[in-house]
Amino acid sequence: MTVASSLAMALLVGACQSAAPSPASTAGVASSGAVSTRSPDPTPAQLIAVGSSGNVLMIAPTEPPASPTPDIGPGAAYRMEGVVVDPSGIPLANVCIAIGPNGCQAHSPRTDARGVYFIDFPAAEVAYDLHFTKDGFAEFYQRLKPTRSSVLNVVLGQ
Repeated sequence: MTVASSLAMALLVGACQSAAPSPASTAGVASSGAVSTRSPDPTPAQLIAVGSSGNVLMIAPTEPPASPTPDIGPGAAYRMEGVVVDPSGIPLANVCIAIGPNGCQAHSPRTDARGVYFIDFPAAEVAYDLHFTKDGFAEFYQRLKPTRSSVLNVVLGQ
């Protein structure tokens, strides 16, 4: 595991356990296995984002979407969500999040105009390789095995 991956995982887990803000509500799995939902701070001062070199950037919270983010889809148990920004903290639209080794595909999730994305995962013992890519920016790679809903804010370097 690289330093960036270790830091990203620490921020990913830390974001779920604190009052850290997220672009939408997050859910966690209690030790009993029951899913509990907690609301994020509606007026956060800043969010934390991590870059591929392990750099951390404090970024402004995103604006609310024009339409609400849909609930977790049928068959999904966990949601990973976050915002993708450039090194100066400006949200990046149309960043492709490729899941697996095949690169960005037509059906791959992408960030919206606010740089926000979400991905729903089933309850499965599977590790996923996520590749955040956009022309003109360095790729951000993260391997994760979802066990609860979480937040991962990403800085794409140039």
